[in-house]
Amino acid sequence: MPPLSFRRLVLSCLTLLATSGCMTGPHNGTTTGDSVIGETFLFEGYYPEPSTPISLQVLRAPDLDPAVESHWQQFATAITTTTPTHVNRPEPLFHWSVTAAPVPNFLFAPRWPSGGLVKVRAIAMDPDGQTVLYTFDDITYPDCFAQNATQPWSTIGTECQGLGINRSALVSTRLNPVDRPVAERPQFLGRKSPGLGTAETEEYYDQIQAPETLDAFRATFGFASGDVTATYYNDGDLGLGREMHCKSFGVPPSMVGLACYVKNYGVLNGQPVFGGSSASALQDAVARTNSFATVAMTFTPPAGSPNSVKFMVYDAAGFLTPAAQLDNTGFNTFVPGNCLSCHGIKANYNAATNSVVGQAQFLPFDVFSFRYSTAAGFTHAAQADALRRLNHLVTLTGPTDGIREFIEGTYEPKPVWDVTAVANDTYVPPNWKNTKQKGLGLYRGVVKPYCRTCHMSSTDPNLDFLDQADFNSNSGAIKVDVCGVGHSMPNAEHVMKKFWNSGARAYLDMGLDMQSPCGP
Repeated sequence: MPPLSFRRLVLSCLTLLATSGCMTGPHNGTTTGDSVIGETFLFEGYYPEPSTPISLQVLRAPDLDPAVESHWQQFATAITTTTPTHVNRPEPLFHWSVTAAPVPNFLFAPRWPSGGLVKVRAIAMDPDGQTVLYTFDDITYPDCFAQNATQPWSTIGTECQGLGINRSALVSTRLNPVDRPVAERPQFLGRKSPGLGTAETEEYYDQIQAPETLDAFRATFGFASGDVTATYYNDGDLGLGREMHCKSFGVPPSMVGLACYVKNYGVLNGQPVFGGSSASALQDAVARTNSFATVAMTFTPPAGSPNSVKFMVYDAAGFLTPAAQLDNTGFNTFVPGNCLSCHGIKANYNAATNSVVGQAQFLPFDVFSFRYSTAAGFTHAAQADALRRLNHLVTLTGPTDGIREFIEGTYEPKPVWDVTAVANDTYVPPNWKNTKQKGLGLYRGVVKPYCRTCHMSSTDPNLDFLDQADFNSNSGAIKVDVCGVGHSMPNAEHVMKKFWNSGARAYLDMGLDMQSPCGP
């Protein structure tokens, strides 16, 4: 019996029809941080005929139409072996492999711009007819085969084909936009009221009657006791150590409000660092030392009324401050504008009334996107119930459909208010699940890690990304915002850096058929 890893590789190809074949490597979404010129990969797969030539081809430029045959160019060849492989079916498969470079030298540089994508495919040159081999996605490959290992091969093949179906994109992670000189970086958190400054923030604070100090805020909302607290590193958005405190409060007649404040940690040489060492930030957060700022929020019903959600920022000494730096550039420090970039993507600041209009949101706690300390009392397991209670409090703030469904899905089959409810990391909106891998690859590889946190705050169903059809309908804007010159999405610095260091652009390009180099 072959080793398990080998058997999975073979099974991935046996799942397809006997007259077809597959390329099992490299997967769609494979990344490299090396120079693309001369970069080699192991191309391999299976085909149901022996001694069959395999043509490895590359798109001459990543923005060309892959449906046009003349746009493809051969860069390497292989041949299937004469040794059959049998796994759970009588029909044999024959392995092929070759180590090759899609861009062997600088003369072929247009195939793969540094920092962008290259598109490749494999064709079996069978005398009975050429066959373009199927491909698989790096993000879904392991789980899909594990979940469907006992299913018929045809079922597994249907479930596990990749976003590109029969082509793959490889990703160069060089030239990340976040690593540019500060003046050339994208305008992070700049979609809400850019250009407004401290004077406007002070008028906003006057309008919402913000307490002048953190101590006064805590006293106003009764934080002396009874609050729910958790400590973590928010790797899914700003990249900071966080000490979160939330507490409900009564609002006559018979309504409930919510107040939260979060102390932020992550200092290097006396300066805040976003996306820095999670271990160092967590160590400070656990020790309750070196906090550099505190963000406070309140919700007062009814939801959606002007300033029903209020934002305040306090400095390291606990005094109200009119500027909040939420990334390493500090381009947009206006409060509440930079907060609304994620806490209400359909909400806006009205300078005429010094009010947040639309519907700002308390975001849910995406517990599996956090990192946790190993110190006693601060592990994920030790704080799981506190995080559940925090998510329950969010449900009291008039959440959007995206937020409500996320919380429900995270704790299903039990309601979040049930003390025995346990979080799971398997939530996918039903209208993505129903589209099999074409949906799961996009959702798990793009939406979940890089879009969901903010887009679930949308009151516009076209932008909450609960339905793949809505995501697809925004493909034009996504191509511009992600791959265009401005690189405005993802909108937070830490998330953008992670996005560009991942295979996400390959899933996005293949899933939306963007025909883009998606480079810097």
